[in-house]
Amino acid sequence: MKPFNPILFFTLVLTIFLAYESKAQFGVRLKYNSNNYKNWENVINQRYNTKNTLLSSGYETGVDYWFRLEKKRIEFMPELFYSQSTTTFNGAEILDKMNATAIGFNFHTQIYALDLGNDCNCPTFSKSGSGIDKGLFFHFTPGLMYHTTTPTFDPFISMSVEPYKKLIFHAGVGAGIDFGVNDLLTITPMISYYFSSAMNWESYLQSSTNLSQLQFTLRLGFRPDYGRGRRR
Repeated sequence: MKPFNPILFFTLVLTIFLAYESKAQFGVRLKYNSNNYKNWENVINQRYNTKNTLLSSGYETGVDYWFRLEKKRIEFMPELFYSQSTTTFNGAEILDKMNATAIGFNFHTQIYALDLGNDCNCPTFSKSGSGIDKGLFFHFTPGLMYHTTTPTFDPFISMSVEPYKKLIFHAGVGAGIDFGVNDLLTITPMISYYFSSAMNWESYLQSSTNLSQLQFTLRLGFRPDYGRGRRR
């Protein structure tokens, strides 16, 4: 049996997802992550006598599908995502780089607290009321991700380490606001904070950490059925 290839799996699922989404409301998410792997960072800096910040920033992209409650503005957006971050070490002698990737699933629940009673099943641009009232929301997001962290060592030194590969749980909270460009397109900036379950890398660092992230997201929401004049 061939080993599990997470990138190939993500690509396949993403292709199927986008093919299905061509007839529904979907979103593309572009994200910047400010990461904190504090315990792993402390161990690495002590072991290699360096002061680098471990995997402090990274990028993420995702696609989501939209549905909602019928008479309340509580909306749901299950999402598939892929993220990556890299640290190049200076003065660490043996250790050259650390690379982290993740594929995962988020289930975003968005609550429009200032417009909760609006039952209009239409893009933000089409709703009545002020922009903040109809566009501001808070979200809660549980999720799972398959996280891989791989060290790269000096090529002149014969050393190899088993990468960290685990399925971990994370959850986040945040806020955002919808800006409707037209019935087809909505642009949504968001800020979120995520915290993960314990990540234990016993084979290399003999330490566990809890990944925390401050995440900045720009979501592009599309409604092709409205673009074709087929309002549901």
